[in-house]
Amino acid sequence: MAEAAPPVTEAIAVPAGETDRIGNVILDVRNLRTYFFTYDGVVKALDGVSFNVRRGETVGLVGETGCGKSVTAFSITKLIADPPGRIMDGMVLFKGANLLWGLEREARFKPIPKTNRVKVRRYYRRIRQAQERMTAVRGGGVSMIFQEPQSALNPIFSISDQVGEALLLHRGGEILDAMLKARSGGPAVDAAIREVVKAARANHSETLHAATAKLAEAVGLPSIATQAYYLFRPSWSDPESRVPELRRALRRVRLSGLQKSYLRRERKMLDLTQNLRTVYLQEMRQGKDLASLRRAASRHRSFLKLRTFHFGLWGIRGSVKKPLTQEVFWRTVALLEGVRIANPVQVARGYPHELSGGMLQRVMIAMALSAQPQLLIADEPTTALDVTIQAQILELMRDLKERQGTAIMLITHDLGVIAEVADRVCVMYAGNIVEVAPVRDLYKRPLHPYTQGLLSSIPRMDQPDKKLESIPGSVPNLIYPPTGCRFHPRCPYAMPICKEARPPMTIEGEGHHVACYLFHGPVWKG
Repeated sequence: MAEAAPPVTEAIAVPAGETDRIGNVILDVRNLRTYFFTYDGVVKALDGVSFNVRRGETVGLVGETGCGKSVTAFSITKLIADPPGRIMDGMVLFKGANLLWGLEREARFKPIPKTNRVKVRRYYRRIRQAQERMTAVRGGGVSMIFQEPQSALNPIFSISDQVGEALLLHRGGEILDAMLKARSGGPAVDAAIREVVKAARANHSETLHAATAKLAEAVGLPSIATQAYYLFRPSWSDPESRVPELRRALRRVRLSGLQKSYLRRERKMLDLTQNLRTVYLQEMRQGKDLASLRRAASRHRSFLKLRTFHFGLWGIRGSVKKPLTQEVFWRTVALLEGVRIANPVQVARGYPHELSGGMLQRVMIAMALSAQPQLLIADEPTTALDVTIQAQILELMRDLKERQGTAIMLITHDLGVIAEVADRVCVMYAGNIVEVAPVRDLYKRPLHPYTQGLLSSIPRMDQPDKKLESIPGSVPNLIYPPTGCRFHPRCPYAMPICKEARPPMTIEGEGHHVACYLFHGPVWKG
């Protein structure tokens, strides 16, 4: 391939803060390798991926289809289908806990002579233990919005059942404590009801929201505010006629002795589950097996289930669970309100097939955020949505990040979406990270030829006569990847050294790293 003139850049000295470890890193991925063992050979989908995500920032992961973006997300959360896939090596550090601890004990590999295939012997007991350990971080630590919400939701359960399950699993202690302390009557509750009627008569939404919030505070149950608002929302012309219905709604706060016993039992179960998760986190942080602690926590849970088996008997189960079911339903409605779904009560009672793509994506966002995660992985959340819905989803994600401080890892092939919401960008090609930069720096000064090719294929408003260019060729077959730099067969600046060895990641600016032999800055240590 003919050698063209390289981009004009200067090697930049290592910035003062670059060599220091960043204290606010919430996710640190180091040398991640994920392979798929097929009949044709071993697909090296990820081959040494390293990057990090800091608290409260949005990191974009971009690249062509088939470059390994979704495999990266599934590897971080250990959702790779096994078989055929296996995470082979690397570290995924989440707040100091190595999510891949014990990986080397889960399988053994034996190459098959004269082929590109490998025989894999899996130890399923250890694989099952590794999946159980991941329950300590999934949901409350790391949540994920999947690319296809229709396939991620169960068609036979209602929206409230599915969102409520996640809500109860991760915030059940808060819900149960509030239910056991709530009160259904008294002077404060009566006065709050009168304020709600007065606000409903004024036919003003914000005033009604404030009045129902005071009612919920008097009752001690936040979901009452949502339920009361939909009983008295401004469309009703005669609010006094709704008071008896509100009184009936408040009866769910009055619990029988059996219902209180059931809620206390569920509270103890959640405590024991949290104890088990704590053991799992200790294992991943300390890097050693705490089997005796795990067995003790599991025994306590099994004993409690056996001792209270009567709560599952037919005729008792429905009555004791009814208050909790209603509470979770109205909290689900509040979550759906938070993601700006129109008519959330009807949506909560509906099923996935009754919703549009944009509404399903909002439901997935509500489910992911129900546990108030510290890291949200969004796998192409705007794919197959029209432009208006895309803008709404992106605005919603930005708003949620600002309100809750959640870090976001956004996977997409759309550089326009990245420019809209990301703080930093990781450009990925054929299972490798080739460039990392702050978003403004990347668009102003793209360094890697692959990044330049991606940006050259985007139409620009300020250059209407610009001819759009495409990158020649396609993503290589990762069973037989190119030697050296994987982009060299398509690169206009390819040199002989590009075919011989993979280029190191070098520092070419503050937070700007690139893996290309055209640049000669200090090597980034990760």
